[in-house]
Amino acid sequence: MAIPDTDNDWGLDDVITEVVPTTDDLVDCFSDAIAAKFDATYEGSKNQLLNFRNYGAITLTSFSTSTTTQTSNRNACGQTTPTTRYHDGASFYPAINDTVWNTSAGTGVPSNGYYKNANNTWYQLTSGVVVSTEACR
Repeated sequence: MAIPDTDNDWGLDDVITEVVPTTDDLVDCFSDAIAAKFDATYEGSKNQLLNFRNYGAITLTSFSTSTTTQTSNRNACGQTTPTTRYHDGASFYPAINDTVWNTSAGTGVPSNGYYKNANNTWYQLTSGVVVSTEACR
């Protein structure tokens, strides 16, 4: 269950239950937390309990994509889409500024470059963030 999107009615014990850190302290909660589960509105510098507000409420969407990075959108469009990846955006496929993750837990990002979606569009990643996308031609 996610941490509530409120300033009160929850505490460190709730964060410990959600994160399941190796030791029961705030520093270890941050160390063991999954980056994709933080709400960008509240994550801040990750140095205070309130940075966990709404932690775990972000839902990742799965989509089918190409497996290996390509050096151009043209090369990406020639690829098949057998790999399942995940993104934090609102649409079925990732859009500009969405982060793409390798796992449903929001860990690992694909290498920088161009990829193809199953809907015949390509997207370009830099540090896991979609910086451009367009239909294959």
